[in-house]
Amino acid sequence: MTVHHNHTPPALTPVDERLRAWEAEVRDRIAVAMLIEEHELLAWPAMQRILVVQTEGGAYADWTHLSLRLPELDLEASAYAFLEVVLAIAFGRQVLVDRVLPLGERRLAIVLRVLAAWAGVDSLAVGVRS
Repeated sequence: MTVHHNHTPPALTPVDERLRAWEAEVRDRIAVAMLIEEHELLAWPAMQRILVVQTEGGAYADWTHLSLRLPELDLEASAYAFLEVVLAIAFGRQVLVDRVLPLGERRLAIVLRVLAAWAGVDSLAVGVRS
């Protein structure tokens, strides 16, 4: 899966690298890629404590734990909606389309790029025109 974008992403953190190395199913890899590209939520220590399970061999995302604790997090509407979309992809479940309304331009672009790439479309450009 290739996701095209016009911005320079921040350097990967050790948590990012360990999650990216996780030998997971396609939906898990897509959800992790979304979080890594978004980077703000995954950089939050509370999110790492809830989502990331560190093992001797690496790390993996505990989507169930995140879904159960999501309401406890003090998240703005955009972050909450973004995580709902991430969880829907990770679990392979439905999400209401109106959840994209509070995302804002940056997070919406991440969702659109990932969905296009997941569908096998690599010619669709999503982002700001120069």
